[in-house]
Amino acid sequence: MNERLFDIIVIVDWSAASVPKRGADSIWTCTQEVASGDVDVDVANHRTRSAARQRLCELLVAAEHRRVLVGFDFSFAYPAGTAAAAGLRGAQPWSAIWDHLAGSVIDGPDNRNNRFVVASALNAAISPGRGPLWGSPPTSCTETLSATKAPGFGHRCGRVAEGLDKGAILAEFRICERRFIDAGMRLSSTWQLLGAGSVGSQTLTGIPVADGLRHETRLQDRVRIWPFDTGFGIDPTADRDDAVVFAEIWPSALTDDLSLHEIRDARQVLRTCGHLAALDREGALAALFDPPMADDERSIALEEEGWILNAPSG
Repeated sequence: MNERLFDIIVIVDWSAASVPKRGADSIWTCTQEVASGDVDVDVANHRTRSAARQRLCELLVAAEHRRVLVGFDFSFAYPAGTAAAAGLRGAQPWSAIWDHLAGSVIDGPDNRNNRFVVASALNAAISPGRGPLWGSPPTSCTETLSATKAPGFGHRCGRVAEGLDKGAILAEFRICERRFIDAGMRLSSTWQLLGAGSVGSQTLTGIPVADGLRHETRLQDRVRIWPFDTGFGIDPTADRDDAVVFAEIWPSALTDDLSLHEIRDARQVLRTCGHLAALDREGALAALFDPPMADDERSIALEEEGWILNAPSG
């Protein structure tokens, strides 16, 4: 195995904005050459998700003989049981979710999108009444999607499906998210679509972009989603010199450094990119790809819930 896992690290701070936007609460990316460290860092701000996707595609294609880690700050999955509760079918529960969102979310070049329509339909498929997804502006509320958390968690499902009994419960948080909570950190659930720190809308608009990139003709042989495609292990690249690994990250877990940039989103991508690159130079990054967990947790993570790369070890 190579001394360093990656040649390039890219960190993406996502946004579900419904209009083109720059500055705070828009999309920022940071690209860093691992070997050179802080000497070679590129920070960019993207007005739309379409522009960000195009830039990421160009960057990854250009790095055709190099190993790249791309960290996205949206959830790659939902709590266990979601795919079955919604009646979604796929090779694995996680891929059923990805396929569904890739085929359902309409996201225009001007950022206008139908994420609340998709969320409302998912809720209707999972159970009568409102939830589990919540957090809609008043104009997008429906019989199944509310502005506030309702009916609460655990959320009782209404569907009888293979591997899921009627009345089964969906948790508010995934196992990896509970690691942060147990460590005293506050984070929003993937079910929350709107409000400070919410990640649900970023997930609905982000997964289709990540899915599109992994199916891009020039990239599809290289891109692997951690841990779903790669499994857990200290080398997610499988020692392949052109591997591209997509991983979920949570930048807010790191201490903010006000000296890096005036805009918080830009600071977060700079801080996270620098942190992971430094770990890789020190030979310590590999351990994050094989976190300690119980066998049952590992099975749930690989089949449906995924994992956050910088989650506490528990």
